[in-house]
Amino acid sequence: MQEIDLHTVKKLLNSNSLSLTATQGALCLPILQRIYKKMKIGIQFGGIQVKGSRIVNGHHRYICSQLVKIEIEQIEWEIPKSAMDHEWSKINIVEEDYEDEDQIKEHNKRDAELNGVDESTFDDL
Repeated sequence: MQEIDLHTVKKLLNSNSLSLTATQGALCLPILQRIYKKMKIGIQFGGIQVKGSRIVNGHHRYICSQLVKIEIEQIEWEIPKSAMDHEWSKINIVEEDYEDEDQIKEHNKRDAELNGVDESTFDDL
């Protein structure tokens, strides 16, 4: 299975091709890699929450959808007044995983149920 790396993500973030605006200052590379692999095999994800062109929730899914070149639903959502915009080119890409093994299993369970597949589908990703 093809993987994405830090260089690939940085290249996209620096490309000026992203139409939505980030409202968080960091992304987690291991989370991006897991979502990317799932999207590559056709796993569907819930839509991302946006206010206009600003992402409220779904930064990782948005970036992966751009890398895989698939459309992801955008759901209009309220955004906190305190939310600050961040330039994609200045987003920090964290290489340490934000999620522990239990959180990853929980995401796999949710994604399997949403897509009608067995959790074992994700074992080799």
